[in-house]
Amino acid sequence: MANNFEFLEDIDKELYNAIEDAQKLYRDEYFNQCAVQLRVFAEKMAKRVLGSTSLNLTFDDTLNCLKDKIKSESEREFIDDLFFIKKQGNKCAHGEDVTPSEALEAVQRAFEASINYAYSRKKDDKILKLQFDTTLLVTGQKQQEIKLVDKYIQLANEQKEELLNAKQGEFNFKVDKNEEGIRNESYVSNPKKYKEKKINPKREKIKSKIKEAKKNLKQNINNDDKKPSKTAKKQASKPLKKKTKKQNKKQQKRILKLIAFWVFVFVSVTFIAKMLQFF
Repeated sequence: MANNFEFLEDIDKELYNAIEDAQKLYRDEYFNQCAVQLRVFAEKMAKRVLGSTSLNLTFDDTLNCLKDKIKSESEREFIDDLFFIKKQGNKCAHGEDVTPSEALEAVQRAFEASINYAYSRKKDDKILKLQFDTTLLVTGQKQQEIKLVDKYIQLANEQKEELLNAKQGEFNFKVDKNEEGIRNESYVSNPKKYKEKKINPKREKIKSKIKEAKKNLKQNINNDDKKPSKTAKKQASKPLKKKTKKQNKKQQKRILKLIAFWVFVFVSVTFIAKMLQFF
């Protein structure tokens, strides 16, 4: 699995193995154990830089000796990184917990110290251009590789979506042509219009005969309305009969009955109204 410290493998195999174990512990979220392992890594690196005089010295004494020999800004940064790593490892040794952010910073500082150490041994300018990749620490894959995979996935999704849209478009825009050859509304919106009509010659003949019969019937009706009938002529020719006396008497009786009825109604209404006023 790839890691940020691959450049160190060819320069110092022992240091590389120590830092690789620290990265695995961080990846598995054992942050306290990672800090302790980083302290072991930093102490080994400090003793290598100081040389044979560090054999019987503690980690603190080794760092103090290196601090007294600082001649450049890069050496100062190197010592500061080792002091920070030692501090985090000591916290865990005394029962305190290291936060994930503190453990991450300790790994990053180990990377910067390794850059200085490797450059002092190999003098290769390419080493100074290396950068720490947090994604590589956590996943074991470079951030650029992950971005490339994401691009392929995104491209595949876009192509899939375009294909679906194209198929949907083909289905939605299946249209027929009218007499002028112009495209009408979509087949999906009104499919009944686009059913093929099968012409039956017998039905066409029957329809034409029915139409002719209707026309003839209308013409006959119009002609009959214009010509007066024989019965109408006879009735017009007959003189009006005079009403008899009996019929006149019956009509007078009916009128008198109606008058008497309405008089009775009026009297009854007035009587009831007065009674209601009394009570």
